[in-house]
Amino acid sequence: MDCECLRFGEIPGSSRLFLDFLALTPSARKFYPTSTTSVDQLAEQAKHLQFPGDRRERVAAVLSRQNRSWKAGPETLNNIERLRNGALAVVSGQQLGLFLGPAFTIYKAITAIRLARELTVRGVEAVPVFWLAAEDHDLAEVNHVFVPDIHDGLPRLETASQGKHAQPVGTIVLDADIETLTAELQKLIGDSETLGVVRECYRSGQTFAQAFAELMTGLFTRYGLILLESSDPELHEIGAPVFAAAVEKAEELTSAILERNRELEAAGYHAQVNVTASSTLLFIVKHQSRVAVHRRNGGFAADAEQWTNEELQRKVRSNPELFSPNVLLRPVLQDYLLPTAAYIPGPAEAAYFAQAEIVYSEVLGRTTALWPRFSATLAEPRLSSWMRKYGLELRDVLQPRDTFLALLARRTVPADIKDDFDRTREHLDRLLAGLINSLKKVDATVAEAGENAASKMRYQLDHLEARAAKAHLQRTQVVERHGSLLSTMLFPDKELQERRIGGVYFLGKYGPDLIDALLEQYRPECRDHHVIHLD
Repeated sequence: MDCECLRFGEIPGSSRLFLDFLALTPSARKFYPTSTTSVDQLAEQAKHLQFPGDRRERVAAVLSRQNRSWKAGPETLNNIERLRNGALAVVSGQQLGLFLGPAFTIYKAITAIRLARELTVRGVEAVPVFWLAAEDHDLAEVNHVFVPDIHDGLPRLETASQGKHAQPVGTIVLDADIETLTAELQKLIGDSETLGVVRECYRSGQTFAQAFAELMTGLFTRYGLILLESSDPELHEIGAPVFAAAVEKAEELTSAILERNRELEAAGYHAQVNVTASSTLLFIVKHQSRVAVHRRNGGFAADAEQWTNEELQRKVRSNPELFSPNVLLRPVLQDYLLPTAAYIPGPAEAAYFAQAEIVYSEVLGRTTALWPRFSATLAEPRLSSWMRKYGLELRDVLQPRDTFLALLARRTVPADIKDDFDRTREHLDRLLAGLINSLKKVDATVAEAGENAASKMRYQLDHLEARAAKAHLQRTQVVERHGSLLSTMLFPDKELQERRIGGVYFLGKYGPDLIDALLEQYRPECRDHHVIHLD
């Protein structure tokens, strides 16, 4: 297994804020005050983290109950005891995607596991924790997964499972079609150890949260990964002070976030999360649906129901299980519940953390350090061999399919034709340069017309070369098929592979031991994108 690095600056779609976060440039550091690019510095910072013992004990008890219910192994249960006895947490998390969703779900877990090990080696006891975002209510984002087929396609497996409008996804029960989808998955990845675990976990009658948690446990409990299911009523009871602060300080928090948005824009960045003057950081569950709480008429409202500040405070205290955080409050709640040494975000999360940082300051009085997640593209053996054959790197493939195929066509035009075009281009440039110099001595406007004519000649020659390359590619269907598959597998639908293709595909084909190999390949202090050529 070989590994190369590709800078995120060479990857299409990388935001300036994310790139500056990776480098922790002076303009970005204000928004990430405790983050660092050094594991040694992260460990040194973590040594000073204080966390209440009673809260640690209560959360550990919930984690023990939850993880035992998912049949966690001794490594996870031992890590929960370590957490109970003073260890810190390295945390990541994800929405409850079907069959674990895109591959980056697996990479987040790998990052947390490896970084926890690195901190422990440096004298800071740390355990990996994975936050299951069970309260998210966007079913359309998680009810499907893309898995490659043998015909170079990328079929979408989607469950018809439904809940009420805006119902938290974790509580939605899987439909009977899940057995059909598992059978379809078997056709795509083959019968394997991974598929056996998937089949055990994804069954009709299971909720999205149960199925996701059991599969994550089956894959990662041997590495000691602790899962935390966020909708647990006892966790809501422990975290009630965070909800209460979101009510009590609603106006100040909104004003502070809006000011932070202006600061981001002034620095040339973007505000990831839209916030208005009436926004709050809370949702409330009403009739099984998750509804945003807004400020209205000096108080609060959700749909038609209204409360004064005092009334909503009482409701938070008496029924904390009804409330859940929005995207800016969620990491704050997480780090109220956990002694977090570092949080592992993806690119979008890292961007909105620049807004969430102000909420940390207002509610917790401290800010958690971020560490970018392991990011990777996995090239299977046949893809790697084609890349070598055609002299390609991943940066060549990361462009629209037609553009990439045109590039591949130019590279595969017979050498004599390509040489002829190159020689013609050089000869044309020499002739034109001499002619234009002569024209400049005659009249500047005539010379300018000569420049325009020369530009058109060069364009026509380039156009002719592209047509020749395309004609060659059409005659060489094998090359076209190779190029099409490279694009589908390495840059599907103009997205990084990790954001599109389900991780279950790779685990099904290469077995759970792939996790060991990726843990070994990943280097926490490498903040670039990994290009990994599989054996």
